[in-house]
Amino acid sequence: MTGIAPAPFRPSVSMLGWALNEEENLAEYARKAEAFLRFVSDDFELVLVDDGSTDRTWEVATELQRTRAWMRLIRNERNRGVGYNYARTIASATKDYFLVQTLDWSYDITELGRSFHLLRTYDVLQGVRPGVFTLRGFRVRSDNLYKSFVSTVNYLLIRILFRLPLGDFQNITVCPTRLGQKAHIEASSSFVNPEVLLKVWWQGASFKEIPVPFRRRERGRGTGTRFRSILRSIRDIFRFWFLWVVLDRRPWKQRGRAVRLGEADALAESREAGAAGSMSV
Repeated sequence: MTGIAPAPFRPSVSMLGWALNEEENLAEYARKAEAFLRFVSDDFELVLVDDGSTDRTWEVATELQRTRAWMRLIRNERNRGVGYNYARTIASATKDYFLVQTLDWSYDITELGRSFHLLRTYDVLQGVRPGVFTLRGFRVRSDNLYKSFVSTVNYLLIRILFRLPLGDFQNITVCPTRLGQKAHIEASSSFVNPEVLLKVWWQGASFKEIPVPFRRRERGRGTGTRFRSILRSIRDIFRFWFLWVVLDRRPWKQRGRAVRLGEADALAESREAGAAGSMSV
């Protein structure tokens, strides 16, 4: 984000991440995280978990931390998975908002950073991969057709069963930490981010979708679409659908508000216009 004016609304921000054998990506991740966080905030931290890595991930992370006081490191003695890591990092976050970004920086969050001023109007900014249900959009949804298919089926299951009206449920979410910490995370699989979104939605939060294009991994190997991981996610989807929807045992029962990609929002536009008018006087 070099050469771009700083974000006009600059809340304190916790970026959350977890690494499993990511020694090749870690230095670049820290560099990109610092550039993004300095663009959107003057008070930030990176809460990073080494999820039981067997390579030099922990050594690289501790070396990076020596010159980066804003990095906070957590180490799992064994691999605990995304649900555990998401819950642990949210609980450890100390800033007003939290944001998750993958270690391979697989989402282009440039536009998300430019949209922080919308947090004056909305509670949550939700990253959405544009063009998901076009043929081209399906192809660029993930690294390959298999992962694209898995991602699409996962999205459709959640969308149909839980009726959460968002265009994507990936973990590219800027959310008030107080709302995320109120959500007692129960999932152990990649369903954890939809779980957080659902529980924040049921607290009555407002959402604004922001485009976040997918970027192919350049180094290392992702583990999110291993067959065992997919089965865990499907198990969690149906388990919590039965508990929260069929048995109606969800913790909150309000309904949030979402403004989808391409949709205009009169309230936001009027507030933006009013702010611009005040500044020009």
